[in-house]
Amino acid sequence: MPRTKSPELAPTVHDVARQAGVSSATVSRALSGEVPVSPKTRARVMAAVDKLGYRLNTVARGLRRGQTDTVALVVGDIKQGHFAEMTKSVQMALEDIGVEVLLFNVGHNQERFAQFVLRASSMHLRAMAIAVSDSISAPVAARLQALAAAGTPVIAISQNLTRLGIRSLVHEERAAISRSVDWLLQEGRRRIAYLGRITHSTVGSERYRGYKAALVRAGRFDEALVFDPAYRYSGGHDTVLRALDAGLRFDAIQTASDELAAGAMAALRDRKLSVPKDVAVVGIGDIEVSSYLRPALTTWSSQHDTIAQQLCAIIGGTDTHPPSTLTLFTRELMRRESA
Repeated sequence: MPRTKSPELAPTVHDVARQAGVSSATVSRALSGEVPVSPKTRARVMAAVDKLGYRLNTVARGLRRGQTDTVALVVGDIKQGHFAEMTKSVQMALEDIGVEVLLFNVGHNQERFAQFVLRASSMHLRAMAIAVSDSISAPVAARLQALAAAGTPVIAISQNLTRLGIRSLVHEERAAISRSVDWLLQEGRRRIAYLGRITHSTVGSERYRGYKAALVRAGRFDEALVFDPAYRYSGGHDTVLRALDAGLRFDAIQTASDELAAGAMAALRDRKLSVPKDVAVVGIGDIEVSSYLRPALTTWSSQHDTIAQQLCAIIGGTDTHPPSTLTLFTRELMRRESA
């Protein structure tokens, strides 16, 4: 009968203490940073930590003092490139300040969102960060406010929730899309279509308002060129195919995500239309794949790293703005071959 090898036990504080030649209490003081120890002793402890591969149990330490060094990151849809790249930036920035991330993907489901916020009150979280573009339901809003009132800071990093008393770090969505459409008009485009979630997305509706405002100013708004697909490659592809097959014509497409833009470009190619000669395409978000499409996608930048650093400042206590403060981050045009 084959024998199963027992997994090697993870090193403990006592193992580190023996390796460094100090007491377990000294190891705990050196690792916590809350009680002074001599530089020489700290160096010995850290050398032992590196040699043994010891990992501090921050959850257990946090529970002993009533709060963990864990931030819950609530993401609207991790399959979307925007949220995936934001999550990576937030996780790396928080780990740099010794804070771990608990990721929760709500998948555009408000009930899941509400249930998680309800559970979060017993998790002793350092804070909760919300990266959700969907409209916030009344039950979720009430539970977020209750969580904040109970002492867990709540920060929004996708949409403006200052009306709920929640500190918000967001991109200036409406202004960016308005500038984008103005630029397309200046480039000689006259029939500009819009692809993006509008009815169920706070962020998407902000982008749509920027699109509509720019075209109304120019006297060129046409409701027939507005489409409301899901944020998926297939949403952009299938919507543009149906529009073209129905006889609609346009010389530019402003999308509400880079995935939609990529799908739209594939559909245009399927119908033998050239980008940008026949139809210019502009996205928003500048996800990694955008510069590798052919033609490379013109899009609007995201400041994920900058937002993540600002989040760290709030959690670390160096940003002392009141909870109702809104901070806007400006997007920049990444002009490439698609427009």
